[in-house]
Amino acid sequence: MTVKKKRTRLRPGDCAIVAIAVSLIVVFSCRYFFASSGGARIEITAPSYDDSFSLEENRVVDVSGPLGITRVVIRDGEVWVSESPCKQKICVKMGHKHRVGDQIICIPNRVLVEIVGKGEQVDGIAR
Repeated sequence: MTVKKKRTRLRPGDCAIVAIAVSLIVVFSCRYFFASSGGARIEITAPSYDDSFSLEENRVVDVSGPLGITRVVIRDGEVWVSESPCKQKICVKMGHKHRVGDQIICIPNRVLVEIVGKGEQVDGIAR
């Protein structure tokens, strides 16, 4: 006795659901990855330093902390830490940030760099 396998094909309704799901994924991915950070500001906070700069202005900021100087670079709509006196250099390894809500934190030197502005976003886990 042989068992015949029934072949199932996609019906027009199934194709429509797949097309809608794919288009929603593309739209939300584009909104996330190509979000404008217009009007965003960089807030730099340390025990003896607190200032704010536009994300659009290029500059290098030296911030004093308990261990020494942390160098913050703002260039071409991105911000990053290029030098820090901490041992593990995690803040330097965090790389370039450009989205509202991104942060770079140097815990040993007590320096916080945060991008703030309109359209504050929640992190990937809260989405």
